[in-house]
Amino acid sequence: MTTCSRIVSVVAALGVVIGLAGPASAANEAAATYYKDVLPIVQENCQTCHRPSGHNISGLVAPMSFMSYEDTRPWARAIARKVESREMPPWFASEPKGVFENERGLTDAEIDTILNWVDAGAPAGDRAEAPPAPVWPEDLHDGWSHGTPDFVVRMEEPFVVPDDAFDINISFDVRIPEDVVPEDVWVRGWELRTGAEGSGVHHMCAFVRPEDGKVITGANKSAVALGGLLSCVAEGGESGMLPDGYGLFLEKGSVLNFNMHFNKEPGPGTSFTSQAEVGFFVEERPVAHQVITDTLGNNGFEIPPNHPRYRVGMARTLEKDILVLNLWPHAHLRAIASRYTAYYPDGTEELLLDVPHYDQGWQVTYKYREPKLLPKGTRIEASFWYDSTEERGVRRGFNADRSVGFGQRTNDEMALAFLSYTELDDASTTNDQD
Repeated sequence: MTTCSRIVSVVAALGVVIGLAGPASAANEAAATYYKDVLPIVQENCQTCHRPSGHNISGLVAPMSFMSYEDTRPWARAIARKVESREMPPWFASEPKGVFENERGLTDAEIDTILNWVDAGAPAGDRAEAPPAPVWPEDLHDGWSHGTPDFVVRMEEPFVVPDDAFDINISFDVRIPEDVVPEDVWVRGWELRTGAEGSGVHHMCAFVRPEDGKVITGANKSAVALGGLLSCVAEGGESGMLPDGYGLFLEKGSVLNFNMHFNKEPGPGTSFTSQAEVGFFVEERPVAHQVITDTLGNNGFEIPPNHPRYRVGMARTLEKDILVLNLWPHAHLRAIASRYTAYYPDGTEELLLDVPHYDQGWQVTYKYREPKLLPKGTRIEASFWYDSTEERGVRRGFNADRSVGFGQRTNDEMALAFLSYTELDDASTTNDQD
């Protein structure tokens, strides 16, 4: 689903915004105002996405800006509907509650404030009562979300996505120059940027591997990515830093693989370029745990035509104790739900993540507040559900009359349950040892 199509679907869901009621009556003199009551809520919960410089793989995350009263007021009734139904701010997991650090949601009092404001005619109020405008890291650090990286590795040349392209999967290898990484180093985080001059990026993944003598520097013209996965970013995705004591070991001379998936409507004037890059943040403090990003996957399924809720499952039994840092379910246009469940060696089970309203346009990475312990012998099971009916096909732009299996194209499907973790009894070392 391209950013353009995501914007169209969101605007359609919001509906046509009609004129608001007139000025508040005397009976509503104590009504909430934008500057005093509503703007603090918008700053805290909405502007992260609803701003022109919102950081995402394709620029503006949401289809409209809420950076000023003039921007926000025309959408007041639509905002009220969305927050009252708890569709916004977007958070698609129903369970568990309170365990993910990036969990979004408004309190009942915040929702009531917004509804009160809209019922009163969405008054501006006194600008002097407005809180200070937030300072966004991207505006201070050349678009980077977590400060200026210690070093950046980018594709050697821009890649041109031509006018006639619809769906392209391609990988690029870049050997990290020795003047950039002159010695082995631990990193505590990284941030992926597509460097795209358009909105046609489906996803970007980055892989790293030690020098193996097989690298073809530059474009390898293949959709196959080799090496250990750093992370991926897609529509609605967020970057993040690792917790204290966790890191990734990056060897001198390593090869960075950029795995790119472009998807757009072909036509004159739709061409754009992409020169992807990864910014790395070095960890100088001791690292106790090396992080692994892996996936439970199933590439042997076939979703039948016109099925309202087809399940695809996958599982793995742990051979070591692990601490899980985050979970990221990934699928395509037909996916409507996802779930991770842990079955423990003692016979008990625990719901790790339930996403009953999966949306490819908002691919949230669910980040634990505290790493989650899963003991050796635990069976992790992941499931995805798909709606391949004609009604969804019309809304999401796929042919409901054909079966579909695992594939790289946007119109194909995927069932990938990513997780980042560390193994507790592995050979992890610290960066202060000799």
